[in-house]
Amino acid sequence: MSVPVLLCYHAISSSWRAPLAVTLERFAAQLERFADRGYVGLTFAESERRRQAGTLPHRTLVVTFDDAYVSTAAAAPVLRELGYPATIFVVGDFVSGDKLLQWPGIEHWAATIHGEELRPLGVDALRSLQEEGWEIASHTMTHPSLPELATDECLRELSESRETISDYFGVCATIAYPYGHVDERVAGLAARVGYTAGCYVSYAHAVDEPLRRPRVAASGTDGRIREWTKMAPVPILMRRSPLAPLIARL
Repeated sequence: MSVPVLLCYHAISSSWRAPLAVTLERFAAQLERFADRGYVGLTFAESERRRQAGTLPHRTLVVTFDDAYVSTAAAAPVLRELGYPATIFVVGDFVSGDKLLQWPGIEHWAATIHGEELRPLGVDALRSLQEEGWEIASHTMTHPSLPELATDECLRELSESRETISDYFGVCATIAYPYGHVDERVAGLAARVGYTAGCYVSYAHAVDEPLRRPRVAASGTDGRIREWTKMAPVPILMRRSPLAPLIARL
């Protein structure tokens, strides 16, 4: 059975020296290597649909962006040239684009010269990407670590964000779990409120099921060796081997 490669990006920036940001040049080089190997690009929802139908291309690449930073739009020309769509996971409370993204892990940047990097894409910009074939999907309402929440609060984060995205963009089929954190309970709740697929972040891909699809996160602080271990063909296969948890620790 074919297994897609899911890549996770956040911001695109040449000046923001944060792990969440990669330069446009590096982003383009990474995707060009997949294109050169013959990978077909699909959105997350479409890859899941075709996976279930047994029609997934032998080599499939799913490009995803978390948080909907305004700089994400800079990736569109690269993707357009390669013929790749993308999936962008939007935090419901920030979909209007009128306030900076803020949650633990990024909020300290707001008071720095890089504060504007936290500006999110607004509805019009997101609709423009949707018109180009991008999937607009959920990243919860406020970006919490879902396994740490009580069930009722977790359900609220999952359901309200799905409703918000659907109201603005017509449909919301998939979710990316904030911080890459998900457990069996959270995945079950995501299915309960109507998501068809969900994704997390991990180097070892031992768990791979519809509401817990593994992704590899690109980082602006990755050296060339670490980048290779994430994106080269052999490591891609190794992530699904019994040795993957040990390799991840190393």
